[in-house]
Amino acid sequence: MRYEWYKKGRELLDEISAVSLPDTMAAVWYVGQEGIIIKWNKLTIGVDLVLNDLCRADGASRRNYDIPFQPEELTGIDYFLGTHNHADHINLSTLRPLADANPQLRVIVPEPVRRELIAGGMREESLIGARADETLYLTGSAKPSAQAVLHPVAAPHEEYVTDEEGNQKNLGYVLELGAIRLFHAGDAVVTPRLIRDVSRWSPLALAFVPVNGADTERHGRGIIGNMDCRDAAYFAQQIQADMTVPMHYDMVQGNEEDALIFAGYMQRLYPGRKYHIMQLGEKIII
Repeated sequence: MRYEWYKKGRELLDEISAVSLPDTMAAVWYVGQEGIIIKWNKLTIGVDLVLNDLCRADGASRRNYDIPFQPEELTGIDYFLGTHNHADHINLSTLRPLADANPQLRVIVPEPVRRELIAGGMREESLIGARADETLYLTGSAKPSAQAVLHPVAAPHEEYVTDEEGNQKNLGYVLELGAIRLFHAGDAVVTPRLIRDVSRWSPLALAFVPVNGADTERHGRGIIGNMDCRDAAYFAQQIQADMTVPMHYDMVQGNEEDALIFAGYMQRLYPGRKYHIMQLGEKIII
């Protein structure tokens, strides 16, 4: 399958910089795999941004499309949220130049990953360790009365995994932006616990969910899987998200899926339930 950017480079960077909305609205850009950029109330937040190449042992790229811009070109970003420590979600080749170009940047990752990033050379004072069910308050919005609040949720990347202290290594995030609530699942399969944990924050304006699934062949290559298209559609129905966006199907060679399969399940099983397949570099307003 061929993937092309709708917007990238300076055109996309300028659009992100220029957008200014009332605090009853938020803008969201899709930048590949599970990477999104959110702008709300003068606050800019990136989730699982990977703005570097991913290479095999022989040096060949594993990406199906080029990066939209260099990480140091993205300025004015206040927070980076990382869901788990896989190279297509949290990558030091993105994080280090991004942090150098944005001295104000705060990086929120699962607590076990925070320690790994310190060992990888990230400034300890820029890192915040997140724990499931422990609320974090994000600062920097234009109106202090309109808060940005982060609710980390345990995410089962095929299974729930904790460190020796019981901290979840894989998280999803419910993000409250004033009256707007978004959910980013990270990498996860559907469990009754995940449905219950996310449904606590209903109503959700927007949910981002993986759809690439899992199978024996990919397990043999060491690839841990996610909910497949049918499970993702079921999950969208269960959490009653106003709109659901499929993710994690396009970037990495050998781990793709056809997002139209997700669309087919939504149309057939849950007619009237809203979804949107985002183009690379596309913006939506909620």
